[in-house]
Amino acid sequence: MARAAKKKAEAADAVPIEDFTAEQSVDTSTKAAAKPLAKSVGKSTKASAPKRAFVLAVTNLKGGVAKTTTACNVGWGLTDSGLSCLIVDLDMQANATSDLGFDISQIQESGLSMAAVLRGQHDMDDILLQYSDTNLWVAPSAKALTDVERQLSTEIGGEKRLFQKVSSVSGRFDVVIFDCGPNLNLLTINALSMADFLIIPVQTEYLAAHGTLSLLDTVSQVRDNYNPGLTILPILPTMFSERNSQEQATLGELRQLVSDIVPIFDPVPRATVFSKASASGHPALRASGRSKAVGTYRNYVKMILSKMKAARTSSKQAD
Repeated sequence: MARAAKKKAEAADAVPIEDFTAEQSVDTSTKAAAKPLAKSVGKSTKASAPKRAFVLAVTNLKGGVAKTTTACNVGWGLTDSGLSCLIVDLDMQANATSDLGFDISQIQESGLSMAAVLRGQHDMDDILLQYSDTNLWVAPSAKALTDVERQLSTEIGGEKRLFQKVSSVSGRFDVVIFDCGPNLNLLTINALSMADFLIIPVQTEYLAAHGTLSLLDTVSQVRDNYNPGLTILPILPTMFSERNSQEQATLGELRQLVSDIVPIFDPVPRATVFSKASASGHPALRASGRSKAVGTYRNYVKMILSKMKAARTSSKQAD
């Protein structure tokens, strides 16, 4: 069944949500068996000439706001639009790695993760994983990333390590996406310092909405000290239930709090398509487009593409 589902998925532009549930009937004693579309590749195909990748950072200081869901689906949306994309998993929980179908226990055992790269034990080329036969790649994370971050904070030049390592491969991709951890550590600051665009997913609940102001203050400091060109994309409200009066009120509060600083995008409705997709190791955007929630993410990707095009045009005019 897994082999047949794999052939069907690879032959299509989209993986129907029905195939997600079919995949889960496979023996799930290991993730590799449950998620046949995800395969690891030690070396990526080098581009004929280096390119200037756009860098996106996805972050929020609160967990559980669909940060990783956003990173993976934006990554797939950009890839599906014809771009090559690398997702760098900077969260020790390795959710982006797992959500794209890779067995994090095997990665932990092999030692081939961002933790090893930042320690200088491996090059980026050694760890890159390819999602199916697509131009979407992942630099996986592992639990050891927390200890590495603490180590780098005490080393001279540690604050530049992420830039040095990622820059060694970024020229092969059109887009690099950092899926940051839900905290303000050295790696998150590094990612924000490198980013052209910042994506902030915000769950429509009180604490997440009000915590956005604190994050925007941090972004302002990053702009002042490290990265004046950092652009905040429209904030993406997530897991929104239109019939829930409290969530409607929270969305209204969010607009009042930050709309004069950054626009608010249409909210992503709460939908089971995301949990089903995650369990099967696929981005939900690879499912059918019938879901309103998936459609909102597609529109968000279109907005990002337009921002990139405008930035590219502006850069050429400046030259």
